[in-house]
Amino acid sequence: MGATQSQRAIQMEECRRYPRVEVAWNVAVGWGPRFNWQGEIVSLGPFGVKVRVGEKEPGPPVGTEVQLQFTPPDKKAPLSIKGIVWRVDPDGVAVALLKLGVDEFYRLKSLVDALLAEPA
Repeated sequence: MGATQSQRAIQMEECRRYPRVEVAWNVAVGWGPRFNWQGEIVSLGPFGVKVRVGEKEPGPPVGTEVQLQFTPPDKKAPLSIKGIVWRVDPDGVAVALLKLGVDEFYRLKSLVDALLAEPA
């Protein structure tokens, strides 16, 4: 069973359109009538993010459209991006980003590229 999960994880990594990087950025996540759930982006890519969910309340279910608000450390304006919950894992929620503008996409891509270029 473990090998199958590992193979699935490898296949998922290979299917991604662009690499992701590990980060630890605060994010406000809104869905439905409220906008007060605080989380942390733990993985970032120009097509999706992974958000660590709080332990006190459940995160949004798969298929839920969410609004993400966060300020990357690039000294530019905060971002407000729409996404859809793609997967719910024990350690967080995978969100596919929707309707990104060209500027937003290239800003996220530049952030990922810069973080990938940093020495380990």
